[in-house]
Amino acid sequence: MGKLTDHSLSFTKLCFIYLLVCLVVLQPQRANGAAYVTVKKDGGIDIAFSLQLNSRVESLVGGKIEELLTSRLQAAGIELHKTKNGKSTEYQFLKSYDSIQDLQNAASLELADTEVTTEDKWLYTRYDAVVQPKLNAYSEEIIDGLGTLSVPKSLVRMLMQNLALDFNLTLPYDLYGPNNASEQDGNTLTWHITMADSEPLRLVVNVPNIRNIAIAGGTVILLLAVAVTLFIRKRKSRSRHQ
Repeated sequence: MGKLTDHSLSFTKLCFIYLLVCLVVLQPQRANGAAYVTVKKDGGIDIAFSLQLNSRVESLVGGKIEELLTSRLQAAGIELHKTKNGKSTEYQFLKSYDSIQDLQNAASLELADTEVTTEDKWLYTRYDAVVQPKLNAYSEEIIDGLGTLSVPKSLVRMLMQNLALDFNLTLPYDLYGPNNASEQDGNTLTWHITMADSEPLRLVVNVPNIRNIAIAGGTVILLLAVAVTLFIRKRKSRSRHQ
């Protein structure tokens, strides 16, 4: 049997890399990260994010992901924390805002395109939100900035698009209308998304109009009081005529 040539060794190595990537892509999907948006009763908002990369993905794209996250977060006054957890690397940040106005006035992270339409009802206001994540665009930006690699960029793209993220939204009360969340647990909705997903997050929130509800409630109580008074008077009138 003749010796393997450099070309055959390169081909064998490439096939082995493809096999490894396929094993990673085809394994049962588990979230690599999570994003949490929590709206508090006082109107404050907490935003938390964590992303965990195994050693293979970290060695390929970790540096570029860190660079991209750091540049985006610094513009919004947010500090990125990087920690080692065994063979994995975790990126985290946490930011709190006093109100939705503070969040709107802060520098945008440009993580998603958001469209919100409102419909005023008498007892509540309906907010219909469509959120289109830009994860796929960030994936391409990361890949384009990697430079020369020892593996084809198509393989890196497969790995990147398989990264999964759980997006969690928590409101003080269960005000949710129709939505396409993967699951709901009390006041929290969770979407399971990947870097390759193109389907937007859809959500309806119905916010009560407390003033009008109070007026409606007061009107009902007044009508009940009038009805009870008339009923009592009618009974007394009948008693006198008997």
